Amino acid sequence: MALAAGVLTALAFGALPVVASAGEFTADCETGAGKVCEGIVSGGAVVFSNTAGETIGCSSVTGIGTVTDGSSTGTVSLEASGCKETITGFKFSCNSPGQAAGKMSTGTLVAHGVYVDPNKTLPGILVTNVNMTIECAGFAKKTVTGNLIGADPTPECGVFKASETGSLQTTTHGQQQYKQVTTTGTVFDLISNNDSGGTYLTTAVTGTATVTAKAGDKVKATC
Repeated sequence: MALAAGVLTALAFGALPVVASAGEFTADCETGAGKVCEGIVSGGAVVFSNTAGETIGCSSVTGIGTVTDGSSTGTVSLEASGCKETITGFKFSCNSPGQAAGKMSTGTLVAHGVYVDPNKTLPGILVTNVNMTIECAGFAKKTVTGNLIGADPTPECGVFKASETGSLQTTTHGQQQYKQVTTTGTVFDLISNNDSGGTYLTTAVTGTATVTAKAGDKVKATC
């Protein structure tokens, strides 16, 4: 069940596929035209779940997000710590291949600033092309692929801000609250499966994170 992708991505500023281009918004860096602003991501507990009710919980998330001045495009890379499965009573630790026990990482992902409501008043983030392998001690590996949408529950558009907080929410196990840009068109989801075979399951992430701009690089969302 994928991490990072989300979570927090919730809010690291953000880029956008053609299917969503009509529902995007841009961002500006206070440091000037053409600049790439960078922010530090920090958040608390993150939970990954699939439609079979299997879950992985992590205690915290950190990372880096960027946004290019005047565009809707950016990047996000995240790492979760203290990750454990909650399927068994053993609560085995989970990690990305090559990472220490309990560490899960996304690598660098492309993020897009999009609206998640039909009236284009609620800004969010679409994170694309997630592809993660998760190993939990005593379990088969799982691969999670797809896309993820999070929203800013308290948007403040047109104002340069040093930090922004956003969240990923679910409606039930494995079902993300927001799955479409402006609630129409392509459905964006995460899908997981056991690498040794088995059913492909819709997967979702819940969590909250804050992105704090580095070196005074405040960001203004033109939403």
